[in-house]
Amino acid sequence: MKARKVVASDRLELIGIDGLPEIRAGDDLTRLFLDALEAKNLIVEDGDAIVFTSKIISKSEGRIVDLADVRVSGEAQRVAREMDKEPQIVQLIFEEAKEIVRMRNKHLIVETKHGFVCANAGVDQSNVEEGKAILLPKDPQKSAYRLRKELEERTGKRIAVLISDSFGRAFRDGVTGICVGVSGIPALLDRRGEEDRFGKIARITKEAVADEICAAANLVMGEFREGIPIVLVRGLALESCEGEIQDLLFKREVDLFR
Repeated sequence: MKARKVVASDRLELIGIDGLPEIRAGDDLTRLFLDALEAKNLIVEDGDAIVFTSKIISKSEGRIVDLADVRVSGEAQRVAREMDKEPQIVQLIFEEAKEIVRMRNKHLIVETKHGFVCANAGVDQSNVEEGKAILLPKDPQKSAYRLRKELEERTGKRIAVLISDSFGRAFRDGVTGICVGVSGIPALLDRRGEEDRFGKIARITKEAVADEICAAANLVMGEFREGIPIVLVRGLALESCEGEIQDLLFKREVDLFR
């Protein structure tokens, strides 16, 4: 759903939620989040957005792979030599990918089965035990919806849930937080037809608001030892709706980079 309603907000609060245990398969993230929130003397309020890092979603869903159990194909062995990567990691990338987009300068860019174009299909070895790798959630959009429903049922509040990951970007160095699943607010704000301060009508502007929220939250979460896997975002002025991550993904025919 591409929402159009925008309400001005001049203040945004980002609150890192730490103190969670190491997440294991089957853990109740809703309960763990609410317990950690209570420990900080905080409660959920109407309009809050809760950003979960994709890693704790993946861990709770059992998306951890022991590299010793990965059977490596001959093609993965060949590409691993060319790209200077572990063969098991290349095999996992192949299994998570729908299409190989680029293999150059030791970079392996793919389109995942979710439709995300990113390095290594999101397969990661950071913040996980030695000898293991973590995959992206199987269906982060569905995971965001489920978490929002559980949180709203337990708190009685109207909230939003976003799932974030760190991706690189075309023509820019470094990674930033992006959204891989969203529920309760729009992923994309279509602002075409709005007037600017001089009365000119916007004709092409769409705002990737879900990505903007996740990028802001990533400043609090950090990338490595910070130990803040959830961020409470307060002060957003967005209409409530059932967001859809597919709204942010270019269809192949309008993708300028492929």
